[in-house]
Amino acid sequence: MRFSSIIYLVLSVGLAAATPAPATIVPAAHGGNNEAVLHTESGCGSVGPLGKGHFKWYIGVFCNPGARLTCQATDASGCVSGATKHIGSMEVDDENDTFQIAKKSKTNTLELICPSEGAIRCQANFNDNNDGPNYSLRGHRTLERDTRLEMVWMTAL
Repeated sequence: MRFSSIIYLVLSVGLAAATPAPATIVPAAHGGNNEAVLHTESGCGSVGPLGKGHFKWYIGVFCNPGARLTCQATDASGCVSGATKHIGSMEVDDENDTFQIAKKSKTNTLELICPSEGAIRCQANFNDNNDGPNYSLRGHRTLERDTRLEMVWMTAL
């Protein structure tokens, strides 16, 4: 009886370890006025690499109101700050793109305070419509640069 209980326990643990984790939702990057939607994830919690044919690319990010955040354009790998020579500006708006929270020219990083709505739109405005493939986008807590913020919202197609 004890032997069969031990075998059952070992098999149960083995089965639980062999069960695959549920699929994670890959956030969406939007190009132009939502003409292009990418569901690809580069490294370090970034979305990308971005595609061709659009001057602007953005992601939506949920955040805790009052939290310090960073909106960042990274290189295509998603882990290293992207070259600023191709970025006209970084912009952060409310999630519906009705008002601007922050904007800065010729930069790859924009720091801000999460608005009371608890969501932002992190956007890179490129100089050329074919610069996107060299970049990824991410939004994260300012003090925790290598972690995903919370969850990126997705727009229905």
